[in-house]
Amino acid sequence: MIDVLRMGFSKEHLLKMTQEERAAFLLFGYTSNQANVLWKVIIASLNRDPTDPVDARVSAAQTQVLVRLMIGVLWEAWRAVETYFLKSPLGREYRPLLDASAGEALDSLQKYFGKRNEIAILRNSFAFHHPKPKEIEAGFQNASNSADVVDDEWAVYFTRGLLNCCFFMSDMAIAHGMAEALNESDVLNAHKRLLPKLGPIANELSEFTFGFAAAVFKKHVGHEVLAVVAAKFDDVPNMDDVTLPFFVELELKAGGLLRPHLTPQEDTKTS
Repeated sequence: MIDVLRMGFSKEHLLKMTQEERAAFLLFGYTSNQANVLWKVIIASLNRDPTDPVDARVSAAQTQVLVRLMIGVLWEAWRAVETYFLKSPLGREYRPLLDASAGEALDSLQKYFGKRNEIAILRNSFAFHHPKPKEIEAGFQNASNSADVVDDEWAVYFTRGLLNCCFFMSDMAIAHGMAEALNESDVLNAHKRLLPKLGPIANELSEFTFGFAAAVFKKHVGHEVLAVVAAKFDDVPNMDDVTLPFFVELELKAGGLLRPHLTPQEDTKTS
């Protein structure tokens, strides 16, 4: 059973804010929403452990797509906090008013983003930006020279439903390009270095957002942050049990089919 609470804000309270307060309040909430949704989807994509090698490959590629989106979202969220809070009069007013958890989260974010970091490096070339041809070529050469990449991985996988199409060789080149950008020769090491940072940063952004919301609430509503139970759910799944497969059954309609002359043939290989 989980209780869904609703903070006691209303449109009237939003109208009492200055334009700067209102814009920051709504923007930081939006960035928190994006980060939370994407992080849940990434967790779901990681909860599967396919035994079939083709399923394992395309599922890993799917996770990498989501990770790149997350990198872009987290970078843009930080830029919003930096621009509209830390470097603004609003931040000078509200930073002392943040609760301890929100203040610590903001300090941690500043420490991470204040130095050379993985998110900044990858965002500029691979997240919310398409890599340049030379960066793709570097990734291709990295993958081509890797002893861990077998011939069968230079593949395009598809079914008659286009949503199940995966240009795996493309994602492999991009993943190796990201490793190259992080000065990692091994994609798995780059993945292990990057992935554990995403969840904590997403949590810290939400922690800061809640702290800012509480401070604004106290200024315009009162010192006690009020909340009411808006809904109760007793059938929510455990996050560890939620999965996101790559291959899905599709209702094949006109326009959703591959060309009819593509006739499937049995492959004697395992993948």
